[in-house]
Amino acid sequence: MQAYVNFLLGDIAAGHRPKDYYKKSRKNSPDEDLQEALEESEKIFSQERRPGFAGYCGLKRESFPPTDQLSEDQLAQVTSAFVLMMESWNLLVSFPDDLPQIRRYELLMDILVKPVMIIQHGFYGFDFCTGNPVGCELGEYCSCLKIV
Repeated sequence: MQAYVNFLLGDIAAGHRPKDYYKKSRKNSPDEDLQEALEESEKIFSQERRPGFAGYCGLKRESFPPTDQLSEDQLAQVTSAFVLMMESWNLLVSFPDDLPQIRRYELLMDILVKPVMIIQHGFYGFDFCTGNPVGCELGEYCSCLKIV
């Protein structure tokens, strides 16, 4: 399986945002940059349909093996590479420190099919917490349980 994981790590590396993704034919003025940033802010709160992350990075959910076929080390390799690739798209991921690798992997794979917003000015973050421990994706690892 390590040979396939190595192949997958290459695919993840190829999924990084291209350097020229936001390239423009001319430089924006500060007012134009501000206008773009404000438009991005409005999109965050809009109900506009967005594609899943797979549409940006080119990776398909079905290319990733089930968790029971990967060792703990392989899960760590894939999740670390995936998080770095997401950062290249201005997407940040925050996991509880004690969250097992298997759960991290599952949450990251869900991002491939869930709608995401790619923004140039700033970052979009995933902490997987709804603010309510009841029904939270993090289950027993939800930091809200420590507050309640």
